[in-house]
Amino acid sequence: MISLKDADFEMEQVKHLPFFDLKLPAIINEGKANERIEFKIVGYAMPFEACINEVIAYKLHKIDKTYTLQEYFEANIQELDKIIQLVKFSLPDKKIVKDDDDS
Repeated sequence: MISLKDADFEMEQVKHLPFFDLKLPAIINEGKANERIEFKIVGYAMPFEACINEVIAYKLHKIDKTYTLQEYFEANIQELDKIIQLVKFSLPDKKIVKDDDDS
């Protein structure tokens, strides 16, 4: 089973299927002495792309702001770029060797 974790979300693969259960942080006992943050399931058996969209919506919801449509899409793209940066890596340069002797 695949498990993906970051400070803002947790995704756990459902069996061997291409679906994930999504957990987002939630404040428990807000304003009380035993206030804490726990991850709560917000979606079951969601496609990977849907999970990422929910994470982006969660991050934008934390910002108390009124957006124009253009600003919302720009903020959405910025958050997506941040998520992409989490997994960005570089592959070593590999040259493809082609046989010239195809006769």
